[in-house]
Amino acid sequence: MGHAERVPQPSPSLNREILALAVPAFATLIAEPLLILADTFIIGHLGTADLGGLTLASSVLGLLVGLSVFLAYGTTSVVSRRLGAGDRAGALSGGIDGIFLGLLLGTVYAAVLVPAAPLLLGLYGGASDVTALGATYLRVVALGLPAQLVILASTGVLRGLQDTRTPLRVVVTINLLNIALNVLLVYGLNLGIGGAAAGTAASQWVGAALLSGAVLRGARAAG
Repeated sequence: MGHAERVPQPSPSLNREILALAVPAFATLIAEPLLILADTFIIGHLGTADLGGLTLASSVLGLLVGLSVFLAYGTTSVVSRRLGAGDRAGALSGGIDGIFLGLLLGTVYAAVLVPAAPLLLGLYGGASDVTALGATYLRVVALGLPAQLVILASTGVLRGLQDTRTPLRVVVTINLLNIALNVLLVYGLNLGIGGAAAGTAASQWVGAALLSGAVLRGARAAG
């Protein structure tokens, strides 16, 4: 009987390289849930009606962001394939297309959600005060959806370029900023659930500017 063929094992250096890419990539994917978690913690101190409104609004936001996650994976695929073929300029060009698609799609989402928030949340059959508070949150935070989808697409581009550390740094930045703004707007200025939504939307726009800026700088460098 012949000896069983030995399967080659990944080298320790390859394992470290994979881990160095995977850990920051995972942290980036949980950016949106962390923003909602911070809002939940702060809004929970306002009362059960506010918390219920946040829960309703979060379900709609989670659905839309989940449907749009293809922006991250699609740009990663396009960028990595073109980069592997030696076409860095083409990779960045494809990534920028994805960013603009995210901006356009997020704008459409916001244009629908701002006027239709009470109607959509009313379908859940919640109490009137809970629905009203949820609509307030959803209308304001919807203004950050274009930024959130730009973040998804930009993260995909940078991941395709094997840069997962920049998105990780930005995720940490926007989450800390979100907490600071929420505390200021909710407790300092007494803006309630709308203040929490404004802090989240503002944080998302900061993150979108940082990540898309990194991609655009790379595109300019590549001509």
